[in-house]
Formats: sequence, C-alpha cells, structure tokens
Amino acid sequence: MANPATPDAWKVAWDLSGYCDGSISPTSSPNFDAAASMGACPDEWSAGSNIKYEEGDIVSVTVSMVPLRKVAFRCKFWPYSGFCGQYSPTNEPGGSLGWSLAGSCDGSIGPTASPSFNKLAVTTGCPAEYSLSSTVYEAGDLVAYTVSTTPERKTVYMCRAFPNVGYCNQSGVEPGSQYDYMGWKLIGACSGSLAPTIAPAVYAGSCTYTKCIEVDDIEQCTPGSTGCSCDANDMAGLSCQRDIKREVCSDVAVSQWSESVDYTTGDVVRVGTKRFNCRNWPNYLWCSMPAYKPALENNGIWHEAWSEDGTCT
Repeated sequence: MANPATPDAWKVAWDLSGYCDGSISPTSSPNFDAAASMGACPDEWSAGSNIKYEEGDIVSVTVSMVPLRKVAFRCKFWPYSGFCGQYSPTNEPGGSLGWSLAGSCDGSIGPTASPSFNKLAVTTGCPAEYSLSSTVYEAGDLVAYTVSTTPERKTVYMCRAFPNVGYCNQSGVEPGSQYDYMGWKLIGACSGSLAPTIAPAVYAGSCTYTKCIEVDDIEQCTPGSTGCSCDANDMAGLSCQRDIKREVCSDVAVSQWSESVDYTTGDVVRVGTKRFNCRNWPNYLWCSMPAYKPALENNGIWHEAWSEDGTCT
C-alpha cells in the first residue's frame, strides 16, 4: 500500500509497463526449451578450490525436485575458470563469474572422471615440470604443472615477457598458485612427455651476409657550399673540405646470437644453421635482450625482435 505522505515514491524503483485484466494460465518457471537440451546430465556441481574445475568442464544443478528438472553449466575460460569451484552456477551473484548456461539435461551420463578435463591441444607432450630450485626461467619457457594424479592431469604454463619475466623465478607465484598470473600464462593441457629434441646443428661452412654501416669521412667542396670549410670569398685553390657520412658495406660472418653484442636492424645471427634477421625500429631494441633470443621452436616471443632469414648452406 502506498504511503499517503509519499504517494509517488514507487516511481523511483518501478516503471509502469501497462494495465492488465483477468489472469494468465500457469507457467512452468523457468521455461525449458527442448531444443537446448544437453541430453544426459553430467555430475552435480560440488564446491572446491580455484583449480578444481577447468575451462570447458560441464556440471549439472537441480532446479526443482517435483518435477525433477536439471540444467547443465559450462566452466568459462581462464582466468574465470578459477571461480568455478568457488561458486555454484546458481549462486547469486558469484555463479555467473565462472559458469555459463549450456542447456537443460535429463538422466545421467554415468560415472566420469570428475571434473571432465578437456585438453587444449597446444603441444604433443608435456614439457619439464616446474622447478624453481633447478631452473632459471626466461620469457617464453614452457613448464608443466600437475593438477591431479588420479586421474593424471597436467597443464602447460609459459613464462611471460618482460617485465613479468622477473616473477617466473620467484617463490609464491609458481604455476597453479593464487598469483601465478603475474609471471606465468596458462597455455592449456598436455599429456605424455615431449620427445627429445636435437641440439642445433654445428655449422662448419662459410655463412655470410652483407652488413652496411655509416662511417665519418671528408670530401672536397666548392667554397661557399653547405658545410664547406671555405666561404665564397676565399681564394681559389685552397684545400676546402666538409664532413660527410659514407655507407660502407662488407660481407660479415653469420655468428651465433650473443647477449654481449648490440644488435641493430639488418643484423643476422644463426641458431645451428637457421638464420634470423633483426627487425626494424622499434623492434630492434629487443634483439640484444636474452628474453628475445631467437630459437628453433616456432612458439615464443622471439618473433617480436627477429624474423626468419633462411638457412646457412
């Protein structure tokens, strides 16, 4: 009932939508669309840590008992997947942080490994396990982190680029921890192990590229011309000169990358027999940084500083 002292106060919270007469027939709430059915229901959601569920995991929740109705929800991608174990899909407002509605379901899909671990195919095997005590990590390095042993599930993390790379070697931000995002990026899942890699081939041939640099030089000039040491009133026959920059090009051996060299645009290095060319400004500023060292692997941030330049033959 409206307060006579403030008869229009309801307008602050409500909008008038229209008028009605009579009553509508009973409806089932919520209304389930049969076309959106997921079929059989996965396991019911249960609370857990921020790593209990991963991206793509599907759970069900009971909406009503009479009649029995269930709906299925799918865990969102990282980093939102961290909320999937903390909030039920029906929690208000936390459920929407980690879960999205997948559809209605009916019955059961039978026993499954819970939660369902959907692999994000990024590698053919797992890299070495993370170990702060035995490894110094650089940007682009990949490590494995064991999520569970029964069933065995592992995820792959990549060390972030500068300035985050500094956190990859600090305790407390290791993969799987609460603050791992500061130094590590979750790439996906893996199984098995990576096959042994072949060390870069030793090159014994003659591999060169043309390197051009500017050098200081002098040239004869006409008195009074720009930059000339003689003005127009000087007597003819004097030795008139001016400073110039001259480009000198020569064949240079393609050497292994070294952090002691200040690379610039056009410089070429090799890893084994594979050649890499330092990019143009401003990317060339990274060519001398260890985090951007060129590598044989296609994945990595070295592409930001270097481009592939063929092979030494």
